[in-house]
Amino acid sequence: MADRLVGLEIEERGEVVIAHVTGELDIAEAAVTGERVTGAVPSEARGLVMDFTRLEFIDSSGIAMLFQLVRQVSARRQELHVAAVPGGPVARVLEIVEFESAAPVHADVDAAVAAVDSA
Repeated sequence: MADRLVGLEIEERGEVVIAHVTGELDIAEAAVTGERVTGAVPSEARGLVMDFTRLEFIDSSGIAMLFQLVRQVSARRQELHVAAVPGGPVARVLEIVEFESAAPVHADVDAAVAAVDSA
């Protein structure tokens, strides 16, 4: 079995779950990553932060997974926020697909967590 191109670490900060995603999120990994993230967010969590600050690449399947996560957490009355390096390749893709119309994008994880906590 080949090494995965995407890494996923789950962290909890109080009532916020943070999914630290690294590497390349593409068609080969998007579905499984989405399932793993969904399974890591308990119903009592306030929200989810997708940390893309160390993600190098995201394709359309990764974007579709992200929009699906927004729908799933919203259905549970939770919030999803994204952290992505401003001007970086992932942030540019999020801008192109106008992702901020679905969920806020922040420059770093701490800002994203603070926004979820204050909601």
